[in-house]
Amino acid sequence: MKLKELEDCIEEKRKELNDLAKEVGLKDRQVLTKSMELDRLLNLYSDWKYSYHKQSISKTSPVREKQHEFALSY
Repeated sequence: MKLKELEDCIEEKRKELNDLAKEVGLKDRQVLTKSMELDRLLNLYSDWKYSYHKQSISKTSPVREKQHEFALSY
């Protein structure tokens, strides 16, 4: 998954969460589940940004790049 795809996925999940919260209320279990899905995507995004920043500073190995690709494919 590329960064742009991940950003698009985050925005889509955020919209789904907002729409669901308006429909069923903030305390509904479905909202919690959708929020956790969004959190997972945001964590992936954060990890990607951190590893990219770290990579641009220290020029990491090809093994590290493969680990990064694997994390984003989750």
